[in-house]
Amino acid sequence: MPVEIIADRDAWDAFVDESPSGLLFHKWDFLTITKRHTGYTFLPCGVYKGEELLAVCPLFCRRTNGVTVVLSPPPMQAVIPYLGAVMGRDYAAAKQSKKESMLQAVADGLKEALRDLAPNYLSMTFVPGFHDIRRFIWDGYRTGINYSYTIDLAPPIETLWGNVNAKLRTSLRRFEKEGYHLEEGDGLTRFYETVHRRFSRPDMNIPMITRDYFEDIFRAYPDHAHVYHLYDRAGDLKGVGTTLEYRRYLLWVGGPKIDGTSANEYLQWCLIRNAKEKGFSEFENTGANNPNLNMHKAKYNPDLAIFFEVSRKDGVGRVAEWAYSNIVNRPLIKKRFVPYVR
Repeated sequence: MPVEIIADRDAWDAFVDESPSGLLFHKWDFLTITKRHTGYTFLPCGVYKGEELLAVCPLFCRRTNGVTVVLSPPPMQAVIPYLGAVMGRDYAAAKQSKKESMLQAVADGLKEALRDLAPNYLSMTFVPGFHDIRRFIWDGYRTGINYSYTIDLAPPIETLWGNVNAKLRTSLRRFEKEGYHLEEGDGLTRFYETVHRRFSRPDMNIPMITRDYFEDIFRAYPDHAHVYHLYDRAGDLKGVGTTLEYRRYLLWVGGPKIDGTSANEYLQWCLIRNAKEKGFSEFENTGANNPNLNMHKAKYNPDLAIFFEVSRKDGVGRVAEWAYSNIVNRPLIKKRFVPYVR
């Protein structure tokens, strides 16, 4: 069979570890924790060509009131910005004709799996770098373009500093002079308090993911998931953020401004230095799709990375999508009926 459900956790993680495009979001425990908190069924699909495992693709399925939804990733409000298929370690170095043959096999395999699931609504968002989505376009999928910011950490830190916007450099010098400093935290209490306060405001239409979800992720990946606190000279907390440090250094979920200061500017610069010191080749800061954030994030002179979403829906799926967007996604209703937000 070209598509099989993989039941071996170690085999799945070994494939992700060996693939240049595999991220922490693709790891088995990350996916099963997400399954447990969202209530979706997790389908760890492997696409084969003969005995060779070409790709893995985590799918999340849910059937509610006669509507079948298949997503990758599930709706986690930017906590998992992308997921989709992970190609094997030989894909990146293959000649173009070989790449296209492999992609055709993967597209055919996923088509077979989805035929059995018969979703009314389907959406897959691929990682940055997975650009060849022609097979999905030719099969009639709708496509969407998303953006993220990345910083190449290969240049010396002096070059990275010189690339920062001049006005921002002045602000960063002031924070350094005033004794602001970064420390790694040993718990999620301060982080969750600040983030939950932000998402609980009446003008925010997205409730926050529960604290239990973050705690489970941090317990599962103590070497890769980190929380950082920014303090002033007096020891008062001025900023907080989390990172995922696996293959790339990802500024994950950050906290809002504390006491109205712009200390998060210095927090981000400290994390860029931290990533550089740890030997990472790339720093990623999601949020380029948000017009309220992109002008600030662009001050660090990042590159713009593209990632794609493919989707399709039938008549039932269109009605369900409308109902979710216009009714269920309202904060009070969502907090009541969706178990992983509050």
